[in-house]
Amino acid sequence: MRMTTSTTDAAPRQASGAELLRLLQLSSSLCPIGAFAFSQGLEQAVERGWVVDEAALAEWLLGVGRHALALLDLPLLLRAHVAWQEDDVERALHIAERLLANREARELWDQERDLGLALCAVLENVGVQRARVLREAPRPSYVVAYALGAAHFGISAELCALGYAFAWSEQQANAAARLVPLGHMAVQRVLSRVLADVPDWVELAGQVRDEEIGGLVPGLAMAAAWHETQYTRLFRS
Repeated sequence: MRMTTSTTDAAPRQASGAELLRLLQLSSSLCPIGAFAFSQGLEQAVERGWVVDEAALAEWLLGVGRHALALLDLPLLLRAHVAWQEDDVERALHIAERLLANREARELWDQERDLGLALCAVLENVGVQRARVLREAPRPSYVVAYALGAAHFGISAELCALGYAFAWSEQQANAAARLVPLGHMAVQRVLSRVLADVPDWVELAGQVRDEEIGGLVPGLAMAAAWHETQYTRLFRS
């Protein structure tokens, strides 16, 4: 059964200033969740010579975005947003378990769990009491925690998905700035290319059926799995 979301079935409404500000808060690199510590396989991709210049970095990020975020993270984010809006905690926790079950490498699994725990702590600190339920669950998830924050602050599902994709894109761009021999202007050009593609990811995510959810990015899975064997590392594995 296809999920009905504002992304595909209704004209987008004008977001309020309060919504936009809360979205920026959730998506900010200043949000103390430790996202800077993970490269999501990018460090190993650079080490192996897969990502060596501006064009290769854009290709890597666009590939992960189109084949992982748009088909896994964002569809489950949209469903988690609905679950939290309906106060269906059991469903939200089930989505968290499903998300973690789809992380192909330990690095990706740890990142999902650790960022989820950290974001839950931030949300609790600013008054989102339901975050404690997710934090104490066996399988806390960053995707589901992000959806909780958005739902709590009245941020629409579409804006929630756009904000999540922006946060991921910016974090990867920041990692690339430290890993790839590129200047900051080149990194900003890549980020601009990626952000131009993000609305298409969100649109696709809103059309994905339950049985179609799941990314297939072998290069990402292998890079994340091999990362722990890398001799010297800037990022956690």
